[in-house]
Amino acid sequence: MKTISEVPFAGSLDAAFFDIPAPLYAPLPFQLQEDRSAVQQLFVHEAWQSEIMVYTDHKKLRLVGIFPRNSTTAYFGYWETPNELALNQEAFALLGAAARKRGYTSLRGPLNFNTYHAYRLRLGAVPSWLQFDREPVNPAYYPDLLSRLGFSPTLSFESRLIRPDTVPVVYQDKASFLAALGNLPYDFVPLNPITWCQHEPELFELVHQIFSANPAYQPIPVAQFQQLYNAEYAAKLCPHTSVLVRERTHNRLVALSLCHPNYAPLHLGTEPPVFARDYPLLPQKTLLAKTVGVHPDFRNQQIMNYLGAYGMLRFRELYEQVIFCLMRSDNFSLHFTDGLPAEVARYALFERRL
Repeated sequence: MKTISEVPFAGSLDAAFFDIPAPLYAPLPFQLQEDRSAVQQLFVHEAWQSEIMVYTDHKKLRLVGIFPRNSTTAYFGYWETPNELALNQEAFALLGAAARKRGYTSLRGPLNFNTYHAYRLRLGAVPSWLQFDREPVNPAYYPDLLSRLGFSPTLSFESRLIRPDTVPVVYQDKASFLAALGNLPYDFVPLNPITWCQHEPELFELVHQIFSANPAYQPIPVAQFQQLYNAEYAAKLCPHTSVLVRERTHNRLVALSLCHPNYAPLHLGTEPPVFARDYPLLPQKTLLAKTVGVHPDFRNQQIMNYLGAYGMLRFRELYEQVIFCLMRSDNFSLHFTDGLPAEVARYALFERRL
């Protein structure tokens, strides 16, 4: 008997779509962070450039098929489910058939439309920090379910926690970069809501240039970028470790480092964090190195190491430990912490040929 409905997205998502995750995450030490209004708006916006299908039994499972134009890869996202293979076999069979009918040759996910939004699964045991801001979290059985459905990891990522007892080793290891910061042909622009607004048009272009070559990257309109990254976002950044790098010859932004404290212990829910208000309330000061990158024209010039060194200038007076977040396993940014003792969490994006 058919239990899964195939529903074209027609402008709104019903309440059942948002109610499905709660019982799945209730027994877990972390929660799915989902803003219903923002998700609704995102679906409406993305419907202009992708066909969207919702697969659900309206009770326990939800799965979204995303069929972008001008691509041979279809995506699945917003996947939440009990540990029931047969239920998922039915849902993914419908999604796979729809993708093949439309000419797609592979199915990749979980990815909620693009890499500016939630994507990837967390693998293995729950790390000691439980969950940081926008970290992929999921019940432990999700990766095994995808494997049994014929998916394999196609991209891997990791986060590394550097504990307090390792911090002195980091300073010893990076001493030469710290010493060189004052003699570089670059200006370091601390990031806060004011400087963010001053550089907003350049920031949009810089982010695109840095990350556009990444696998699974899809560009987004400037309006969507501004909804996600704006003065409110900048208010949660640590103004002492977040920075833009500008080269002096052409007065051009060439790199960025976006860092903020781990606000998770404050349980703010959907209330946006504010560094000035919330940092003093944190029981433990953990820095999240979230988004770090260098323009392709300026790579292989040690700028990534100088970004790390800049963050170290005031780190010891402000923080106890640091998590380098969601680095792609083959990305150069991973090298900053190579060889250092760390607690590691791993993640993956999965794919299946059709």
